[in-house]
Amino acid sequence: MNKDLLHKYFAGETTPEEEKEIMDWTELSADNYRSYLKERKGWNALLVNTDLQPIPQMVRHKRSVNPWIFSTVAASVALLIALSQWFIPAKQSEEKWQSIWVPPGQRAQVTLDDGTTVWLNSQSTLHFPASFRNGRRIVELNGEGFFDVEENKEQPFIVHTKKYDIEVLGTNFNVLAYKDHEVFEVSLLSGSVQIHSSESTTPEVILKPNQKVIESSGRLQVEPIDNFEHFRWREGLICLDDERFEELIKKFSLYFDIRITVENPQFLEYRCTGKFRQSDGVDYALRVLQRKMKFNYIRDNESNEIVIK
Repeated sequence: MNKDLLHKYFAGETTPEEEKEIMDWTELSADNYRSYLKERKGWNALLVNTDLQPIPQMVRHKRSVNPWIFSTVAASVALLIALSQWFIPAKQSEEKWQSIWVPPGQRAQVTLDDGTTVWLNSQSTLHFPASFRNGRRIVELNGEGFFDVEENKEQPFIVHTKKYDIEVLGTNFNVLAYKDHEVFEVSLLSGSVQIHSSESTTPEVILKPNQKVIESSGRLQVEPIDNFEHFRWREGLICLDDERFEELIKKFSLYFDIRITVENPQFLEYRCTGKFRQSDGVDYALRVLQRKMKFNYIRDNESNEIVIK
């Protein structure tokens, strides 16, 4: 990719066609994405102690999910942020447990003792034993994780969350369960999962592939998965498909660990379509949205708050 074109993109001077060309190029391979990050990092360094520059609009196109891109990009991102992962002692018991916490705006990937691969989103914590024993594979999740579980019919795999447990034998599924947020959601891509409360082993819901379950008013509701682009957070993408601005602001607050207040209630109903890279930051995303919504915002770093007016 031509560096001048990338710098033009960072400066907000590209056309929609050029933006699409750049996005397609970054998604083509892990090497391309690493090159993009390197150029972006260099560009950001030039902006230190200067005013924020205009930034480009969101690319408004859809693309089918490519599993190979998922695996290669996720692996490269995990390598890039390896130094940012925190490994701390968790449970002091006969089993030695470990913990991984992912900083705001980043992701991580970990392979467990049984070969299961877990991708973790921003501000997520995974507790897991150094080795699985006693006939069951149990981990604890606070946050969002995508699990590619190694099949073992003799040892069920169980994910403990704030309210529910997810039990599987071998499958691919996404779990959204931050302790400090009301949303609980499990999406199944392949295999089968059982969801039950942490106080009972009786299944409340059994999902089939391409189904998701959402907690609503204290009850679990099964729906078809309407957009597989959402799972591209493993690539560092926040993908939107006609999503309310209010829901988007909640994601920004969570992923970037910042309090965001919207003073004009009319903005909350605005619907957004497009995609952002988490690595570009919340200011980048808000500047993009300003082109369509015409709002102003103030950021107070001392109070860690953004006010949208």
